[in-house]
Amino acid sequence: MRLTKRSVESIAVQAREQFFWDEDLPGFGVRIHPSGRRVYFVQYRSKGRTRRYPLGVHGAVTADQARRQARGIVGDV
Repeated sequence: MRLTKRSVESIAVQAREQFFWDEDLPGFGVRIHPSGRRVYFVQYRSKGRTRRYPLGVHGAVTADQARRQARGIVGDV
């Protein structure tokens, strides 16, 4: 799925945290906590380890802003 404001808000909250990935940018996703908090992040590998870098909370940061940040981080790695 392409992560947009509407698509992120339409995801139902579950008892366990969930991860959803953007179809356009590998490594870019949103983490949905059981409390309902939604956090954009980018996941990448560095020195053989997987890292997740938080980009911001949904609402304070838009999906497009987070996607631009993720592109920059992935480009730097």
